[in-house]
Amino acid sequence: MDTTTLPEEKNVQSQGKESLWVDESVAQTHDACIHSENALTMTVFQPVSPTATQMGTAEVRGPTASERERLLLAFDTWAEEVQSQFVEALVSRMSHCQHSRISAFLKPMLQRDFISMLPKKGLDHVAEAILSYLDARSLCAAEAVCREWRRVVAEGGLWRKLMERRVLTDPLWRGLAERRGWMQYLFKPPPGEPHPDHMFYRRLYPRIIQDIESIENNWRCGRHNLQRINCRSENSKGVYCLQYDDTKIVSGLRDNTIKIWDRASLQCVKVLTGHTGSVLCLQYDDKVIISGSSDSTVRVWDVKTGEMVNTLIHHCEAVLHLRFNNGMMVTCSKDRSIAVWDMVTPREINLRRVLVGHRAAVNVVDFDERYVVSASGDRTIKVWGTPNCDFVRTLNGHKRGIACLQYRDRLVVSGSSDNTIRLWCEWQLGQYDKAVGHRVWCLATCARGP
Repeated sequence: MDTTTLPEEKNVQSQGKESLWVDESVAQTHDACIHSENALTMTVFQPVSPTATQMGTAEVRGPTASERERLLLAFDTWAEEVQSQFVEALVSRMSHCQHSRISAFLKPMLQRDFISMLPKKGLDHVAEAILSYLDARSLCAAEAVCREWRRVVAEGGLWRKLMERRVLTDPLWRGLAERRGWMQYLFKPPPGEPHPDHMFYRRLYPRIIQDIESIENNWRCGRHNLQRINCRSENSKGVYCLQYDDTKIVSGLRDNTIKIWDRASLQCVKVLTGHTGSVLCLQYDDKVIISGSSDSTVRVWDVKTGEMVNTLIHHCEAVLHLRFNNGMMVTCSKDRSIAVWDMVTPREINLRRVLVGHRAAVNVVDFDERYVVSASGDRTIKVWGTPNCDFVRTLNGHKRGIACLQYRDRLVVSGSSDNTIRLWCEWQLGQYDKAVGHRVWCLATCARGP
C-alpha cells in the first residue's frame, strides 16, 4: 500500500526544524488518509518515543545574545502604546512565580523622591512646607536621607520654624525663650539683623530639650530653691495679688501700695502710692501697670517710672479683678457689674459697655477675641460676646460661689468653695467635675498637653 504524506504533515515537520521554540520531545500525531480505488483507509503514523536520556536532558533553547539584541532593537522602534500592549501580552502568559519576580523588579523603579524633584521644578517652597510638618525626631531623620533633603531643611529654616511653633503653643517653651534671651532670634529679627544660620538653631534645639527635661524632672521630684521676700513692715498686712517676670516682681498689698521687687537682689526698688484701699488685683505689660482696689478705682501706672498716669472711676464698690490685652480691658466688681474698656493710650481709656446680670459680686473675669467670661458668688459663669458685648449664655453647675476662673483655648476652668474644679469645653459640651477635697480659691491652666 502506498502512503502519502499530507501537506499539513510536511508543514509541521518543516516548522519543527526551523522554529526556536518547538520542544522536539513532545509527541505529535498526524493522520494520513490513503485513497484506493475500492476503499478509503486511514493509516496513523506514531512518532518514535524518545529515550529516557533524551527525556531527562531536553530543554527549550532560548534566544542567543545577538537574537535578543535584535528583538530589543525592534522593540525600541515601536510606539509606547504598542510596547505596552506587547509587554501586557507577555505578562499575561507568565506564571504567578514570574509575576512575583517582575513585581519585585518593578517596585524600586516605581518609587520617586518627590522632595528632591520639587526644587528642580522651582517648587522649593512646597518641599519646605511638606517637611515643616515633621517633629524634631523626624526632621533629624529627614536630614540624613540625602544632601538634597538636608539642603531643603537648611534653606527653609525648618529648625527655627519648629522652635517658633513650640514657643507659640507651649508656655514652658515661651518662658524659657524669654528667660534665656533667645526670643530675639525667633520670628521677625530686628531691622538690619538677619536670622542666625541654620546650624545655630540646629544646635540650640537639643539644648532647649535638655533644659525642659531638667525642669520637668525637678517638678516631678520636688527639687527647688526657696527664696523669701519679707513684705512685713509697720503697715504691710498682707499680699493680695502679684505678677512677675525675669527681672521683677510686682505685688499688690493690703496697705494700699504696689511694691516692685528686684528678682536678683529681692529688694524693693519702687513703691507706688495712690490707692486709698487695699490693692486687690493688678496686671502689667512692658508699658503700664493697671491695678484695682477696694477704693472702687482702677489706676494706671507707668511701669518704668512708677508715675500714676490715669485713674478710672466707674465702679461703686471694690474692684475685684481685671484683665487687659490688645487695646481692651475688662474689670469686675463687688457691685455685680462688669465694665469693658477701650484702651487708646494709657492716658485715654474709654468705657465701652457695662455688662450686668450677675446676682452677686463678680469675682473674676477673663476674655479673648471671641468671648468675655465672668464668674460670680451667685454660683454661675456667664459668657458674653467680645465684639458686641452681647450675652451668650449662663453656665450652671457649681453649688457654691465661684472664686476663680481661667479661660484659654476654648476651655473654661473654674474653682469654687463647693470643693470642685469644673471644666467647661465650648459651653455646649457640658462639664467635667473634679472633687479636690477642699475649697478652691485660685487656679491656673496651661496650654501644654499631657
